[in-house]
Amino acid sequence: MTLLCLKCLLANAERLTGWTCQVFLVDDGSSDGTGSRVRAAFRQVKVIEGDGNLFWAKGMELAWKTAVAEGDWDAYLWLNDDTVLYDDALAKLFSLDDGCSIIVGDLQDSAGKIVYGLREGGLFTGNCVFVPQAVYGRIGMLCGGFAHAWADSDYALLAQRKGVNVIAGGVVGTVEGHPNRPSLKGLSFKERLRMLRDPKGWHVHDLWLYRRRNWGIMAAMVSCVHLVLHVMWGER
Repeated sequence: MTLLCLKCLLANAERLTGWTCQVFLVDDGSSDGTGSRVRAAFRQVKVIEGDGNLFWAKGMELAWKTAVAEGDWDAYLWLNDDTVLYDDALAKLFSLDDGCSIIVGDLQDSAGKIVYGLREGGLFTGNCVFVPQAVYGRIGMLCGGFAHAWADSDYALLAQRKGVNVIAGGVVGTVEGHPNRPSLKGLSFKERLRMLRDPKGWHVHDLWLYRRRNWGIMAAMVSCVHLVLHVMWGER
């Protein structure tokens, strides 16, 4: 999956005029040899090793920090490794670049349904997001305090507060959708409580941080109490 994503990305980059592309890929403790296979197939990709505890938000932050430390770039592109870009994806995104707006690419599943991308209210998922250098200089990178979820929505709200425009980049590729959270049905009480600490589960810390950063402590408390009660009660 990762190899296909990189193949499509680099093929897109070769078609661009006046741009060069450097890829920073975080291999967060994978056990299937992905990192070594990427190194063998794509020598121009810089593979950054994680310990298996980064997940999406911290992994993306690590990639971004590494990129910032190693070069003076015109823009940054977030890209999840399960994304298969269309041949004109980067050309489409870059053609909309005005130097001061975030551009969000939509992704559709095999049935043609849009599953990730720009959402109502200016929020967006972080699967394929173009961030110009001027935007990074103005609002910085996404918050690494999150483990997995909410970091992309938090960045979208930060952009709104700072007056940064968000542009729809159109459909740029395919991806298979994933459930937002695992079901609580059939789980024991102990297993449900574990979900509150699972970054890919019903992670109460990420919800707390997201609500507190954007709506204050009281809103965070209310949301987290509701979440904890829901998880403890379980789904019937």
